[in-house]
Amino acid sequence: MMEEQKAKTAVEGNAALILDHYPDNVVLLDDQWLLLYANSLFRQRFSPRAAAIGTSFLSYLDASSVSRLQQMKEQLLRGSREVALHCLAPDGSASLLQYLFFPLKVSEQQTFLAGIGRESFNDLGTLLEIIQLNLDLEQKQKELKEANARLEQLAITDQITQLYNRHYFFQVAQHFWEESKRYKLPLSVIMMDLDNFKSVNDNYGHLFGDHVLDQAAVRLRKNTRKSDILARYGGEELILLAPNTDFQTALILGERLRLAVALEPFVMGSCSAIVTLSAGISSTELVTFDTFEALLDSSDQALYEAKRSGKNCVSAYAAKSASHS
Repeated sequence: MMEEQKAKTAVEGNAALILDHYPDNVVLLDDQWLLLYANSLFRQRFSPRAAAIGTSFLSYLDASSVSRLQQMKEQLLRGSREVALHCLAPDGSASLLQYLFFPLKVSEQQTFLAGIGRESFNDLGTLLEIIQLNLDLEQKQKELKEANARLEQLAITDQITQLYNRHYFFQVAQHFWEESKRYKLPLSVIMMDLDNFKSVNDNYGHLFGDHVLDQAAVRLRKNTRKSDILARYGGEELILLAPNTDFQTALILGERLRLAVALEPFVMGSCSAIVTLSAGISSTELVTFDTFEALLDSSDQALYEAKRSGKNCVSAYAAKSASHS
């Protein structure tokens, strides 16, 4: 990010340098005709002894040019226009310059005017096209960047629940597993399953089933922390990875998640159903696991025990030995 900012600053600096040495008179005006910018040629020619910035552009024109420009103001703010202006030098001499003005919208409420003036107007149309092409290119690049960001998000997101998908979960989980081993930090896993979900689909239809999955994910997200990694593991199975979280904290978190799902019915139109959640919890504090897959399998065993115990409950992994692989 810092390198991108440096590059952007460098580009902006070079752009300002190019404008300042541009062989035409370049100005930027606010909607009251005040000069916000005037390049070197304009300053040398029309304001060699005083600061041009902050003065009125109209003060550099004869009376007829001022009148013409004021009459065209609304047109200039709507689109590019060409206009011939008599510009006054400090010695009182007048030069006929052909100005090309085009609006620059800086906000919903404010539009600036950029102007390029020269004695010969032949090439200004081409110049405007080039400027417009550059503006269009910048917009397209912005849209492409945003589209790429959306594609990246889609690649790691489950489309029904908007949680992380299984593939991304394993990528992140491996990182936290290695960090846990390296720094001896606790790592807990909560494997969850929506109880009797097949009957929800059978009784209410798959559309309602998808609604339950989506809203269950919303409830779970509201009850997790920023550091937690919540994902759809597959079907109606969801999983939460809790980095730097001890076993007792994971038990409390698991119970909070169970209650978040079970306390209120899921409603869509005329369909309404109470859906409960079972959870199995395991942690690196319980036993020495050789791999993350072994830790994951232990949480799955705990989930199986929760299902066997009647569902709608939280079960902890019961280690059968001092190590598990």
